[in-house]
Amino acid sequence: MPKAGERRRAVPKKKTKGAQGQISFQNDFYSDISVEGMLYARIVRSPVPSGIITSISQGDLPDGYFLFTAHDVPGCNLIQTPLGKVPVFSEGNIAYCGEPVGILVGPDEKELARLLQELQINYDANSIESYLEPENPAGIPAAQTHPAENGSGAIEHVSASSLFSSKIAERKIERGNCFLPDQNGVVPGLESVFTSAATVQEGTWAYAVNTPYNREPNGALCSYDGTKLTVYTPTQWLSNLRKVLSEATGIDGTDIIVNKTRACDHGTNSIWYNAFIACQVAVASYRTRCPVKLVYTREEQQKYMDCMQPITISHRTALSREGKLLALQVGIEVNAGSSNVFIREIIDRLAIAATGCYDAENVSITSSAFYSRNPPSSIDQQLIDSAAFFAIENQMNKLCGSSGFTPAEIRLLNLTEGEYSARNAPLVLLPKAKETIDAIIARSDFNRKYASYHLDNITRMRQKGKETQIISYLTPLRGIGFACGYEGSCYYGSEVFSSDQSLTVTMQADGTIVIQSPPISRSIQEIWSKLASSILGITQSSVSIDSHFDAGNEPLLPEGVYSNISIMTQLLKKCCESLKKRKPDTKLPFSVKKKLSAAQKKAWDSAEFEGTPFHSCSFAAATIEVELDPCTFREKIREINIIINGGKILNSTAAESNIKLAVQRVLTSLVEEDSVECNNIKIAFMQSEENPTQIGELVYQVLPAAYTEALSQALGCTVSTLPMQSNSLYKLLQEKEASEQKQSKKQSTPPAQTAAATPNADAQAASDAQPEPEKTEEAAHHDDTGNA
Repeated sequence: MPKAGERRRAVPKKKTKGAQGQISFQNDFYSDISVEGMLYARIVRSPVPSGIITSISQGDLPDGYFLFTAHDVPGCNLIQTPLGKVPVFSEGNIAYCGEPVGILVGPDEKELARLLQELQINYDANSIESYLEPENPAGIPAAQTHPAENGSGAIEHVSASSLFSSKIAERKIERGNCFLPDQNGVVPGLESVFTSAATVQEGTWAYAVNTPYNREPNGALCSYDGTKLTVYTPTQWLSNLRKVLSEATGIDGTDIIVNKTRACDHGTNSIWYNAFIACQVAVASYRTRCPVKLVYTREEQQKYMDCMQPITISHRTALSREGKLLALQVGIEVNAGSSNVFIREIIDRLAIAATGCYDAENVSITSSAFYSRNPPSSIDQQLIDSAAFFAIENQMNKLCGSSGFTPAEIRLLNLTEGEYSARNAPLVLLPKAKETIDAIIARSDFNRKYASYHLDNITRMRQKGKETQIISYLTPLRGIGFACGYEGSCYYGSEVFSSDQSLTVTMQADGTIVIQSPPISRSIQEIWSKLASSILGITQSSVSIDSHFDAGNEPLLPEGVYSNISIMTQLLKKCCESLKKRKPDTKLPFSVKKKLSAAQKKAWDSAEFEGTPFHSCSFAAATIEVELDPCTFREKIREINIIINGGKILNSTAAESNIKLAVQRVLTSLVEEDSVECNNIKIAFMQSEENPTQIGELVYQVLPAAYTEALSQALGCTVSTLPMQSNSLYKLLQEKEASEQKQSKKQSTPPAQTAAATPNADAQAASDAQPEPEKTEEAAHHDDTGNA
């Protein structure tokens, strides 16, 4: 085994195409690749969430085993990101429990695990910030020793009082006449709208749904031979990977060979932090001159890559007697953990989606993100909007209980219109939204089932006495939920979005067509080849995809995040039409490049936060019918109906298959460490000749809200948090019954006794008139029986 610094060239055991180029796409998993003389690696992590690392006691490592820390980074250890500098390895000041402080490498994985357990990390419990506080003058450091964090056990989260340590980004939106001066020059303000409204409803919703995947954990294999650095990793952001690697190692970007392996994780951490993982491995390879492979354990993947901190959204909504939304006041709080380079975009996207598909006359939204001493929060970049839709759709459903309108009625009355106005900025165009809602209501028989379950719930609540209370739960509890939402494609406000997003198509001398694009799925390949062949009059076998890029020419955008199939399909169509119009004597090969115009990006004004934020939108409506077993308190989904308008569906079979797969993934994420099953899933698409739009993530926007709405109706109380625990439904029923018993005792107390026991009888009577939090909706159900 060579010593650190000794030069040794790595030779792959298996041949991989594109190895001589600067970048190649491979169908292999990086964890399956082995090279001669390869060392294995494990990350040494901080055992505490805060403090200052003073030293790492490693003893005498066996021959061939090495520990590298921030001092061994050959280039720059602090990498610049949109939110400031992020270290490859912690330089001492601990940001969160589990933060990488070094990398341990050696030839045997079992021996590495043993050595990792024996490492002792010495640290000062006082953080740098504590020494800077004047009321806490620096004294003798409280030095402590702790075994290194190795990825096992629970993360030590900070207390609730200090969960959000500092605000890092905020977006405020105020729209509507109440924010403008009246004839007397006085600004009425939002409170004046709530005071005069017929119905006011409040709700707070917590969302932390993280769709599980049985996927390969993150990691990398790096080999440095003294001149070239070869990297195998499931990167999703090629240009960023090369930039970060070059900055951390000091190696010129042209000397870095990237072999992109298969990737199936689209969380924000996997998109941006994968480059830092590659840097950690590259540092070890640089120092040992040996190929080094790091594969995260399943536990590390879940704790440090897929961890999503809850997003909390509070709503206060005012409704007129006619069912029109008079005001929406929304507060959004996002725990970013220690860092998230996409956080500004995340809070902007949440602010845009906060009003859902609805147009309120007055809107006030505050969307904020906070640092905390927790691992970086990871949010699937394609599913950012789902938290906002979960909150607004449940809030609309809650309004039904206190206003007498059905879920379908209140939504149809407030759908965003297709015309731009000052009050509904930002404008999201919803294709055939009313027709889609009408279709889902008819297909699922929603109105009849909703009224039936509503009346059944009221009957249960009106039963008095212990005996009838027991009888009322002998039959299954049923409910039905409805939700709608949109999926926006190509967000123009992205900090890394470029109007240079493009596609190149080349006609070769033999008449074949080559499309230069990152790897796409087989179904998309079939769609593209069919589209190109139909326009150009050639066979589908004459169309191929080229996924090889030279250094510096790789896609600038993260894979599958800002570029999307709907846009690229339109660009492909334009390229093929231009090729068809070329002159007969044009010399071949002949290439055509089309890109998204800068004028399209100007449709969205990021500074004023108004305009059209997306290139295109698709729309979906869904219903879920549930049944709860009164013995086990477990839910069973009787039926799921989904209708989608995504423009012209180019391959209906593949589209339906993908939607059903997405449904199953959502169902596995609704209950922690458990899954909900449904064998009766019905998918339909609205007929349209419009350009195809992205539909792959629509299910995530509508199913979670429809699920909790159905449970809320079945239980007779509000379900406000996802994911749920396996015993959540039982606890909710217990809390509901306790609340009802408390209210019943209040109502049965004689007036004379109340007056004698309370100094201010009028004040007590007014207090008793206020319903319990869960009773608000229930009391409204009593009053709205006839309207159901």
